[in-house]
Amino acid sequence: SISNIKIYGSSSSSSSQLQMYLQTLPQAPLPNITNIDPVYGNPNSTNVIVYEFSDYACPYCDLFYLQTFPQIKQNYIDNGKISWVYVDFPLYQIHPYANITSQYLTCVYTLYGFNIWEEFANWTWYNQMQGVSWNTLSSQQDVYNVFNKEAQAMGLDVNEIDSCVNSSEYYYQIYNQENYYASEYGIGGTPSFIIAVKTSSITFQTIQKVNSVLNQLKQYGLSPSIYTTPDYSYIMFEFAGALPYSFFNNILQPLVSG
Repeated sequence: SISNIKIYGSSSSSSSQLQMYLQTLPQAPLPNITNIDPVYGNPNSTNVIVYEFSDYACPYCDLFYLQTFPQIKQNYIDNGKISWVYVDFPLYQIHPYANITSQYLTCVYTLYGFNIWEEFANWTWYNQMQGVSWNTLSSQQDVYNVFNKEAQAMGLDVNEIDSCVNSSEYYYQIYNQENYYASEYGIGGTPSFIIAVKTSSITFQTIQKVNSVLNQLKQYGLSPSIYTTPDYSYIMFEFAGALPYSFFNNILQPLVSG
């Protein structure tokens, strides 16, 4: 991915510095929010939208959701400071059951809505962190059976879910969406994040603060990136890793404060 993070000195003309800085950045469109992307909060009413690219079969994604995300949700989402978009990004090459978990959870979401999806997704993440990794099961059918058993326990119609999964209705949508994000933003691992912020809501000094936090990732061999939308209405910070809450807090706090 492109790494173009720059730090400028302070100046009294922050607004003009911000505009000049935006013009030095590579451009990319604001990520779409599609019918298969579960959303926490309301992106239409927040200045900050976080896109998480995640794989239900990825243990690091599980770790993030169980250890870091609850604090983010409590301190930033539940009070309306930010919105959060979950983007399914199955790593087929390294997770043999990424496809079935991706298809199943997407069907649960589209058939039963956000709250049921969240309950089912939390069950999958919790089970994987308890050592019940889907990758240890002997076949895709075994994974499917375990998922069906949980769906029945939740009172869901497994025949309806089966019909959705077997139709491959969302397979190509997920696949094409994944290829698009890999090509447009260079995303190749999970969990990865894009934090999009309205430029009208922040100052140049805010960007300096965020960049100083992102630069800490370089000591671990990670390469954060920064983009702007073609109309300069959003600035987007991209990075990867199951990072601790303190890292996210150090980025989100200045962004929601302006």
